[in-house]
Amino acid sequence: MIPLLILSPLILLAALGAVWKARPVHAALLLALSLALVAVLYLTIGAEFIGLVQFMVYIGGVAILIVFALLITRPGDEAAELDRRPRSLGVGLACVLPVLGLLLFAFSKGLPASSAVEANPALPVQALGRELFENSVPAVLTVGVLLTAVLIGAALFARETGDKPEPPASR
Repeated sequence: MIPLLILSPLILLAALGAVWKARPVHAALLLALSLALVAVLYLTIGAEFIGLVQFMVYIGGVAILIVFALLITRPGDEAAELDRRPRSLGVGLACVLPVLGLLLFAFSKGLPASSAVEANPALPVQALGRELFENSVPAVLTVGVLLTAVLIGAALFARETGDKPEPPASR
């Protein structure tokens, strides 16, 4: 219970910082921090496998890919983003508050006691690892190649060539 009480506000602050930052690189780094704190929370409550998967997939793969993609693309105009923020705050709150209300209502009702969980034994971690690394290797490699191709395409699309179009010649 103590790790939840300590890490939950930190996760919430990192996630809010990721949403609120105008610079995309700062937002991506705060997103990575938020995901890392969630992984630490998993590790502290005894879910070592999912915590390590969270570190490997989300921090080691997705967050780093986002940061690299943002670093190799051209910088955006943060001033336009900061001017747009006050107008979009009301719309964002109108979308978030009903979802937050539903979550609080669901948590107040609690989870139903079910015997279905006890009837299905959990898949051992060793069997899960064997299944993932023996049968899913082609899919994992395909996703890696696809993400690399997308990153290279984004870099080529975003690069500045320096060539300026010449004005049409007048007769």
